[in-house]
Amino acid sequence: MRVRDFSRPTTLNTDRLFGQVAQKLAVAIISGTVRAGELLPNEDDLRAEISVSRTAYREAVKVLTAKGLVEARPKSGTRVAPRDGWNLLDPDVLSWHFEADPNEKFIRDLFELRRFVEPSAARLAALRRTPADLARIETAYRGMIDNPPYAEVTIRADLAFHEAVFAAAQNSTLHCLASVVAATIQWSLLLKSADDKDYFVASLTDHERVLDAIIRRDGDLAAARMTTLVIDSLNTTLASLGPLTTSQTHKIA
Repeated sequence: MRVRDFSRPTTLNTDRLFGQVAQKLAVAIISGTVRAGELLPNEDDLRAEISVSRTAYREAVKVLTAKGLVEARPKSGTRVAPRDGWNLLDPDVLSWHFEADPNEKFIRDLFELRRFVEPSAARLAALRRTPADLARIETAYRGMIDNPPYAEVTIRADLAFHEAVFAAAQNSTLHCLASVVAATIQWSLLLKSADDKDYFVASLTDHERVLDAIIRRDGDLAAARMTTLVIDSLNTTLASLGPLTTSQTHKIA
């Protein structure tokens, strides 16, 4: 059983028709149903699945264009853009990847980014944190241990923990990546079983160890422990996708 979908990390309002159209087109693109260079399905093509107005379709195409998924070519219509032009760090694009059933390569890519970014944030947080910063991290951790596994409030506390670490690093450019990390954490939790209490307990231990290093103001220790946290999270996320060999599970560049 997957975690309840209480807060998908997306900025797009899918209650609006254009948001639904954008989501459907994006998932078709990301899943490979419509490939790079191919014409985007038009509103007539979509009517079999969803009621589409010309206005909603045009608004949806504007959204996809802004996020790099499609491009308009003179005299040849709107076509799917090459993947290397997509804004992969956009919360909506991340969301659509998971809607399209993410493959192992994409998940590894996201966690590699986390491994590059979060240990650095933890190191700086240990060295620069203020009493207020530390209180935020401790409060978030307390929210994780005082509430049931995978409850909405517990997952929000998990997200708050990582956000507080980024804030404590006191680096505005690094902090810009906090939303990407948050989206990855939320979606990785959606892939896990809500009955897997062992993972939850292990995750609490990892978070506690990061907090302890930040309290000690030991930057190297905080970075090392955050690295362990990210790798452990990767391994459990990959395990939720199906059986992998030991070498596959632990390989992260």
